[in-house]
Amino acid sequence: MKKIDFARTNPIPIQVVVAGPTHRTTTELKLRKGAGRHYATQCMLAEGSEVYLLRISGLWASVQHHQTFGWLPAQCLERLSVGQPAKPPVARALKAAPVITQGFTPRSAASPAEPVDDDFIPTHRSTADLNLRKGSGTNYPVLRVLAADVLIRKLDEAGTWTKISTGQDTGWVPSAYLEQVKIQRPATGIQPLAPVEFTTTVRLNVRTGVGDQYPVMRILQAGTAVRVNGSLGAWRRIVIDQDHGWVPASQLQPRYLSSTTPVTAVQTTLYQGASANYRALTQINAGEELLAIANRGQWTKVQYGRFDGWVNTAHLR
Repeated sequence: MKKIDFARTNPIPIQVVVAGPTHRTTTELKLRKGAGRHYATQCMLAEGSEVYLLRISGLWASVQHHQTFGWLPAQCLERLSVGQPAKPPVARALKAAPVITQGFTPRSAASPAEPVDDDFIPTHRSTADLNLRKGSGTNYPVLRVLAADVLIRKLDEAGTWTKISTGQDTGWVPSAYLEQVKIQRPATGIQPLAPVEFTTTVRLNVRTGVGDQYPVMRILQAGTAVRVNGSLGAWRRIVIDQDHGWVPASQLQPRYLSSTTPVTAVQTTLYQGASANYRALTQINAGEELLAIANRGQWTKVQYGRFDGWVNTAHLR
């Protein structure tokens, strides 16, 4: 007799009549048979497809599209604006199994078009499903899976990895799977920085505010030395004469040190190699004098006491 694994067999959905769609998709999506990318695809939903949301389970949403039931990434749904809330369906497609939360209550993920809270200022969008890791490398544990098309805020960068915030979680993802977005938000939450010298890598527009929508106050040629004294997301505030302007951080690179005895501008980490992926040797406080030995890209090899290691050139002056 053929053995049937009922734990992996989905019951036939009950066809129900719902009051109407409650959400729509914000991008083209695969409607899957279960809550995960390893489940089979039932059909493709075009951007703007209307669905009825049944429930949320972690990062996935159980939905009904016409007479088809399936699962979509919850981050890729946005609520429809309706006059009255839709009534629940007469019957559920699947009987939801009890979820053991151990003190954690699942919450509905925010729409990718809406920040999680008022203080969250997104700068980039994920272009694929990503593992949000504890550190800048695949050897670090996965904190959660970040769905494609999620708005995030860039916090830091190390090699090919970017530290990001979702408004709820903070971690590291590969930089190649992020694209910059234009969100018109007031320039609040500016982080002051100790003045550090950088060089422009391209012909660069200096703008009056954070974002391409602000007017251009000056154009700088590639190779121009500038001083950075503040940051907001993926933008840096630079000093121009007696005024300030804003430029993208991606179009700046630290200046090579002309001094053989640089001083740390901020507290920094001394690494064994020219990358944050190497083992950390020690922490160096701001204002410490070092002996510069060599340069490699954005990293400087220095001697600090009994240690020889590498520090980020942006943290030196």
